[in-house]
Amino acid sequence: MERVSDQLAELSKRAKDAETAVNTARSQSREKLTKMVDQAREKAQQRADGLRVDGDRVIKDADKMWNEVQMHWQDLVRTVRSELQDTRAGMDVARAQRRADRAEDSADLAVAFALAAIEEAEYAVLDATLARADANDATARV
Repeated sequence: MERVSDQLAELSKRAKDAETAVNTARSQSREKLTKMVDQAREKAQQRADGLRVDGDRVIKDADKMWNEVQMHWQDLVRTVRSELQDTRAGMDVARAQRRADRAEDSADLAVAFALAAIEEAEYAVLDATLARADANDATARV
């Protein structure tokens, strides 16, 4: 359970770091903002690659669900990145507004997904803690 506690602490730190980065981005030059976006994309890809590795350790009953979550997440990431790349060059004002609206919607969806993942993580940790307590109680009765 210590590993999970460490992961939850990291999740909290990453959420705060993301909030800080978003607040900082609002006051940055376009060049700096582009660099921040590129760095965030690289980190996200590394994390997604790591999720695939971590996903292999998930118990067999969770494999199907985990693979579906990963596929949906990867589809979302591909769609968002494709839209971003497709619309970067030669935009007029209306297209720029539509792109911004879509990017904001995608960001909202990604945050909602992360929040849902946090809720699932909390449930899984609490359920695992209860299962361990039940196992300890059963061992003590023997």
